[in-house]
This record gives sequence, structure tokens and C-alpha cells, in this order.
Amino acid sequence: MTRPNARARADLAPLTVATIRKVVLSLYHRRHDYGTDADIAELPPELTAFNMTTVKQLRLLMKRHRRALLWEERTKMPRAQTLDLLTEGGWRGIDIHANTSWYAIGGLVRISMEHEFGFETMLPFHEVRDAAMELDAEAEAQT
Repeated sequence: MTRPNARARADLAPLTVATIRKVVLSLYHRRHDYGTDADIAELPPELTAFNMTTVKQLRLLMKRHRRALLWEERTKMPRAQTLDLLTEGGWRGIDIHANTSWYAIGGLVRISMEHEFGFETMLPFHEVRDAAMELDAEAEAQT
């Protein structure tokens, strides 16, 4: 019996924060790596819900929607929207001179999932994230 080669073993590895970051950064520019590990740590359960558990499945998903994601990032925003994003989240992920922005690693994976499975199927995950963000905002306001 032959042993699987290194690529096959790497492709069958389970998804972790490190493997998700490695897969996404192998396809996209390093400027996308401005999110936190906590944001990326939310991705494996979401991907598992769609039966995506290996590195190969994630890599193929990200490759399939790469052109659409890059096209969305090149789209110019109105100046007011750029300034609003700048006041909300800081300077990371925003080019104020070109009026464009780019996604963090978590955003790239989630938008790829929306393209693949549809926005309606991703809606429950958005609602859970929005509720968690509201709780975090309330906790910060009380301190």
C-alpha cells in the first residue's frame, strides 16, 4: 500500500485558524491580514455547517470566487461612505485616496460562502454575529 504524498496529507488537514490564514493568504495579498484570530476562529463552525472541513475544500472555494471578490474590492465607494468606514473601524482595510476598501480574512471567506451558497443561507450566521456584536458594544458602554 502506498503512502499519500505531502500535498494529499496537507489537503486533508482539518481547518484551524492557522490553516485558514495560510490558505487565504496564499491566494490574496497580505494586506487582508488585519483581522483578529478571534474573528477567524468563528469560521470553522460556519464552514462545518456547509460540510467544508478540510483545507482542500476551503482552497477550492476561495479560488472559485477570487475574481468576484477582487472585483468587489476595486469598486469605488462614495466619499461619505469611505469616511464613515474610517470613523467606524479605523484606517485598516480602507484606502481613503482611492475610495476603496478590502476585506479581512474572515470577510473574504464569508463573502465567498455567500457567493457559493447564497445570501439567504448565510443570513442566520449574520444574525448571530450581529447579536454578539451588540452585546459586546453594550458591555463596552457599561465600562
